[in-house]
Amino acid sequence: MINDKLLFPKSIVVIGGSNDLRKPGGKVLKNLLDGKFKGELYVINPKETEVQGVKSYGNIIELPFVDTAIIAIASKYILETVEVLAHKKNTRGFIILSA
Repeated sequence: MINDKLLFPKSIVVIGGSNDLRKPGGKVLKNLLDGKFKGELYVINPKETEVQGVKSYGNIIELPFVDTAIIAIASKYILETVEVLAHKKNTRGFIILSA
C-alpha cells in the first residue's frame, strides 16, 4: 500500500547504511544525500558511529520516530526489523532491498 509516509517522508532511516557504495545500503544513502533529501536522515549500522557524514545508530531502539525505512540487510532480520519499526517507532513506509 502506498501512503504519504512513503511518498512524502519527513524522515528516513537507512538500515544497513554503509560507507561502501558497492553495497545497496551505501548506494541508497549516497543517492539520498546527492538528491539533497530535505528531511531528517538516519542510519542504522552497529559497526559505525557515522556513515557518509550521517550519525549512525547502533540499533533501532535508539532511533527517534521515523516515517520511512529503507532496509538493506539480510532477509533473516527483515521481519523483526519491520515489527520493531512499525510498533515502536511509528514507521509507516517501508522499502526493502534484500535477498
